[in-house]
Amino acid sequence: MASRWDPPFWIGDRCFTAADLDLIRWTVERFAALSRTELASTICENLPWKAPNGQLRVNGCLALLEELAADGMVQLPTKRAHAVYRPARLQADPLPERKIVAHLSQLRPVTVEPVSPAEQAVWDATVAQYHPLGFQRAFGAHQRYWIRGHVADECVMVGALLFAAAARNVAVRDAWLGWTRHQQQRLRHRVVANSRMLILPGVQVLHLASHGLALAMRRLRADWQARYGYAPVVVETFVAPPWHGTCYRAANWVHLGETAGTGRQDRRYQAGGTVRQVFVYPLVRSWRRALVAEASPVHPQGKTTQPRAGERTQQRAAGGRGGDEMIRAEQTLHEMSEERIKQRYEALAPFLDEKQRRLMAGAEAIAYGSGGQARVAALLGMSKETVARGMREVRHPQIVEVERVRRPGGGRKRKADTDPELRSDLERLISPETRGDPQSPLRWTSKSTRKLAKELNEMKAGRSVSSRLVGDLLHEMGYSLQATRKMREGSEHPDRDTQFRHINATVEDYQKRGQPVISVDTKKKELVGDFKNSGREWQPKGQPEPVRVHDFKLPELGHVRPYGVFDPTRNEGWVNVGTEGDTATFAVASIRGWWQSMGRQAYPDATELLITADSGGGNASRSRLWKVELQHFADETGLTIAVCHFPPGTSKWNKVEHRLFSHITQNWRGRPLRNHEVIVNLIANTTTESGLKVNSQLDTNPYPTGIKVSDTELKTVHLERSAFHGDWNYFIRPRNPS
Repeated sequence: MASRWDPPFWIGDRCFTAADLDLIRWTVERFAALSRTELASTICENLPWKAPNGQLRVNGCLALLEELAADGMVQLPTKRAHAVYRPARLQADPLPERKIVAHLSQLRPVTVEPVSPAEQAVWDATVAQYHPLGFQRAFGAHQRYWIRGHVADECVMVGALLFAAAARNVAVRDAWLGWTRHQQQRLRHRVVANSRMLILPGVQVLHLASHGLALAMRRLRADWQARYGYAPVVVETFVAPPWHGTCYRAANWVHLGETAGTGRQDRRYQAGGTVRQVFVYPLVRSWRRALVAEASPVHPQGKTTQPRAGERTQQRAAGGRGGDEMIRAEQTLHEMSEERIKQRYEALAPFLDEKQRRLMAGAEAIAYGSGGQARVAALLGMSKETVARGMREVRHPQIVEVERVRRPGGGRKRKADTDPELRSDLERLISPETRGDPQSPLRWTSKSTRKLAKELNEMKAGRSVSSRLVGDLLHEMGYSLQATRKMREGSEHPDRDTQFRHINATVEDYQKRGQPVISVDTKKKELVGDFKNSGREWQPKGQPEPVRVHDFKLPELGHVRPYGVFDPTRNEGWVNVGTEGDTATFAVASIRGWWQSMGRQAYPDATELLITADSGGGNASRSRLWKVELQHFADETGLTIAVCHFPPGTSKWNKVEHRLFSHITQNWRGRPLRNHEVIVNLIANTTTESGLKVNSQLDTNPYPTGIKVSDTELKTVHLERSAFHGDWNYFIRPRNPS
């Protein structure tokens, strides 16, 4: 009768020959005085039998020796008594709880970094203290990570991750991978488990867990390769109730199903335990090919070493431990694998063309292993020849027609092929070089595909070209629908770019020193009343909000001029909604309102203020009244006012335009600005995902125009011009610094 120890036989990823078995017997007899662990180490060194990271497989060898001893193949020394196991005490204190309530954008940059040896004790204590499942020493190969964030430029710990060895038997996972029993034994080390996932108590940041998982997945392969000498292919995790694995779903992990409720210590798979949800995440695109490779291991002499199904049944029935249970489990796994192949195909077939269905069948047949071609053809209702062709194309992608479903040669010829002049005629009509030709038939009309098709048909008798064909030909010739682009800015000041760099350097200097920086400007004048406002807003179907046909100012409401003050450091805005003219007095009054309501509280220790503004309007660089009003403001606050003007014609680079005004315009799109209250509330409720906050007030004070500032009054301004462009860059210091 054949024995399960008849060479060659496989244990895990190693094939044992008769010479290997003789060496094991000789070592046990020769060194009978050694302990079992020492014997296993000696055997692993002599074979050699090592893990992918180069470490000796001592535990696997111990299990092999015990099985050989149980079958009477060797006689092992008596087990030595061991001291009573006591769990190791934690050698450090856990991280303290810290209250962090913020958006993910406010915590960035978020990083996932390996735990250094000096931090491992703190990591262990933290997970043991706060994780619902506690913490025990990781089993086998493992990797710890910290999740770090930044709060107010301070790096803080916000979570922890642990990846360790995968579970031995998971039915839904093995069926999803398409593993045979032999493949599972050989390749299980290429699957790792997310053993612990912890967000520290007090940290309330939406999407932080899924973001941390995504960052860990990006670096796990490289870290594992550097530490253990091989890279994992798939990551798995188990989620026990009452949790549902929301963060794993958000991070695009695949939900496979449920476990059977048995644990690692349940040798007979009978105890009723906690049923957990199983999630997996492939780390590479070709994960299935990597985890079903070498389905039929080959002996060095060329013979297949994996026994056939009937032989496996006889061997297990003759003396294999738990043979019946293993046979039933393998049969169930095999049936589940075939059922999943059929389910995947039925779910995707309506969305696939002929080539894609053929390639899918070929990939499934390759993953199935021996006999996959015939079995997949029977499961999917295809011919064996079709599946075989799909297998050839999957193995040799270079033979696949990328742009075609079938091989070329069938069907009618394209009109572009039967009419060689079609492309050249279309090129002459649409080419930019002939766009201004007085003789061009489409010079004064829009070049739609319908008009182009009509003109092409008139150019040659008997030609019949559709607008759709014209569109396809234009795309093939490198044309696309494009709008005009504003690129010509007219005459530019020679110091334009130098002034931009000066403004940027000055802003960075003030921000580093903790001094306030604001960007100011007046938004365009808005009519008040039930007038049309650009944009669209959700309304009941067929019931648009009625507004006036003509945009004539209503005498009782008039118009408003919102003046914006934006603080780029704190991402905060202040808008003074004025009802009078855009004068320098109104501009400085708006800045004064910002300082009194927001700036003074945000910068209690400020001694300076930097203002960036364009060169026109109430804050014009040549305005005398602007400088006089700033002098009054400096005297009131004791601040030294620094002003940097953008060169003429470059106001769109002012941050208040695209960081504040653009969001206000989007917030009130499609809504008529019926009265002042509506305008103020719409501005004040403008927010962005990056955390923009806006305050607003209505200013009905009169600001007369035409105020003249004499030379004598201008000389009272403590004005200090910068060395570079003093007309654009200057300081106004308070007249009474105390």
